[in-house]
Amino acid sequence: MNQTIAAFAFTVAFAGTVFAQPRQILKEKGKMTDAEVQKAAAGQVVTRVLPSSDNLGVLVVGAVYVNGPIEKFAAEFRNVQKLKENKVYLDVQEFSQGGTPAKITDFLRLNLGKKDIDELQSCKPGDCDLQVFDDLEAFQKKVDWNAPNKYALANAFLRARVVDGLNAYMAGGLRGLGSYRDRSKPLNLYDATKAMVDASYYLPQDRALGIYKHVVDYPNGKLAGAEDFFYWEVIDFGQGPTVRINHVSIFPKGFGASKLNISNKQLYASRYMRAALQMFYCMPDTDNPGKPGFFLIEVNDSRLPDFGSIKLAIVRKIATSKAQEATADTLTMFASRLNGK
Repeated sequence: MNQTIAAFAFTVAFAGTVFAQPRQILKEKGKMTDAEVQKAAAGQVVTRVLPSSDNLGVLVVGAVYVNGPIEKFAAEFRNVQKLKENKVYLDVQEFSQGGTPAKITDFLRLNLGKKDIDELQSCKPGDCDLQVFDDLEAFQKKVDWNAPNKYALANAFLRARVVDGLNAYMAGGLRGLGSYRDRSKPLNLYDATKAMVDASYYLPQDRALGIYKHVVDYPNGKLAGAEDFFYWEVIDFGQGPTVRINHVSIFPKGFGASKLNISNKQLYASRYMRAALQMFYCMPDTDNPGKPGFFLIEVNDSRLPDFGSIKLAIVRKIATSKAQEATADTLTMFASRLNGK
């Protein structure tokens, strides 16, 4: 089976039109063995790295059976402050509650470290590991690098750009957010995210209905009944702190076999990932309809920067390992919070 056909088949599986049984989805399309599916059904986390549709892509799927009600999952996901219980989260803050415009005071604790600022000062266009939305040289000209407070100045400019970008996103979606311009070829975030989702195994445009439009084209096509919130985080998986800004959407009706879906879309990351999307599916165990819990399935999809082949191979290895680790940690965290609730 070639990759295109496999991608379509997995898409159908997650839509629930052919394989409504989560065990079958995990085996036939998640590439999990019978033993791994049984392990997940017994409440242990299982993860798999799957082939990506893109040579810059990293795709991980994970699953665990949660012994608790589905509606509790949405409430737990909503409480982003609890993320700080995980040691990789250095700081977390929700902002723009109720859809209000982003403001500078929401981001006063959001800072790049001195090492990152020093790297931004010396970065060359087309060869910079830090990601900025502005033209790199234009950003460098904004900062007086000889000033004793150059780190504060650089972070102030970055925070202002974040606020402007987020308010543009809330008004016009990813199209308004703009492009990364830190490398030789600008990367348009809307085009990159849409291409990733369109080639995906997990969010078919023709079957996910309004959820697809909401994820890709927000705020246009916003799905009635969906709940949205935004938060930023500073995380460190062992490669140094990374700033990320996320848009979470909760879909209480789900689609197909999933009775609740949550998307977590990356709007910005200071390093590593150009575009990223987490999708969560809550699927009752149709083999055992009397059981009170559900299979929690996570798909973690992302795109790496366009590094050269040698560096890309190194970064891909690290990114894949960290994505698999993060998927396992996330599922373990929610299972421990929800089991027996």
